[in-house]
Amino acid sequence: MTTDGGARLRKAFEVAKEVTIGKMIVSISPSGPFLQRFANYVDLVWFDSYREAAFQVPDGNTISGIIIGYAPGMRTFIAGSNTHLESLDISKCSLDRVPQTLPKMTKLKFLSITQCKITVLRLDMFADNQYLKNLDLSYNQIQQLLPVTGRPARMLSIETLTLRGNLLQNLDLALFVAMPQLLNLNFLNNLIVSLDVSAPIALPNLSGLYLGYNKLVSLDLRNLTLPKLETFSFGPNALTQMPILPRPLPKFNYLSLSANNLTQLDMTYFRPYPNLQKIYISSNQITTVRASSPVRLQVDYLELSNNKITTFNITGWDMPNITLLNLDGNQLSVVPSVFERYPKVYLFMNRNPVLCDALLPFKDRLKNYQLQKDPWPLSKACTTISSFTVDETMKICCDQ
Repeated sequence: MTTDGGARLRKAFEVAKEVTIGKMIVSISPSGPFLQRFANYVDLVWFDSYREAAFQVPDGNTISGIIIGYAPGMRTFIAGSNTHLESLDISKCSLDRVPQTLPKMTKLKFLSITQCKITVLRLDMFADNQYLKNLDLSYNQIQQLLPVTGRPARMLSIETLTLRGNLLQNLDLALFVAMPQLLNLNFLNNLIVSLDVSAPIALPNLSGLYLGYNKLVSLDLRNLTLPKLETFSFGPNALTQMPILPRPLPKFNYLSLSANNLTQLDMTYFRPYPNLQKIYISSNQITTVRASSPVRLQVDYLELSNNKITTFNITGWDMPNITLLNLDGNQLSVVPSVFERYPKVYLFMNRNPVLCDALLPFKDRLKNYQLQKDPWPLSKACTTISSFTVDETMKICCDQ
């Protein structure tokens, strides 16, 4: 760019929709006035590697998207007044805070600052960005969230907030009272040991709450009102009891509690949630599954693999829509009596110590894989002490 590069670039922009520059030499900076020189020619600028300490977007710049993929030395981002930039994506940088000039980018819809050094998130920073819908600050070093202040507090327009891979330990969901448009909240891969809802709040549009890969021992969400909530994802964590969830949850259809420390499962827990369809509670310490009182559920998929289940009692609970029941990797010695009530269900029981005599009555279901229990090629040896043949190619490995 110190010789004839500018003219060559303009010519390239005139004939191509996309121009890739492997290496660019500039006299001052590839941002600031440089961006202004070419704003009339490009809509999106992508810096695969950016080596400067500061990035500047000049006043009135018309570029709508900026991506900075690798900028380990970049400590500041400065924006002038801007009504065109809609998407800003920065990763692998040294920013330790959300840019102070963010309010000047009034039409910004998508903001991603990931794998940088932000430690505190002030929700006030986004009050002037009323078009901002998607905010991703994953894999920073955020330890603290500060609420929107002011009386009355200004409402934020954010619909998806992703804070995965940060250093949060304590979280109060009441902070998000000023975010009524939230659809998804993602806190995966933090260090959260305590989650609170210190005051009753409504998140009228929230569809998904993701809290897995933290260190939660208990969970009480009674102070939340979530009329459109569809998905709760709470695993892995360290929960020893089922979470206390809001009521009602008329749209709730997916629950994951995999990889926690639950030891018992009472199916009546799910009674308040008439539209719950998919339940994943694998890799816990559950020994007993039962219903303490009669209950009818709309569940079609029940995943309980890799627990320690010795008792699976379906007396008193009805699941007319069940299509798949996964009990792989448990301690059951008999086949639960599910086929009598649900003849079309698929039952997985691999890696259970089921006796051969208990499996023989289900030979047809084993043959068509409706019941799966360690199917094995005839030519290979089982790891169990016994087996029986199902057809000319397959046998079932089982205990005597």
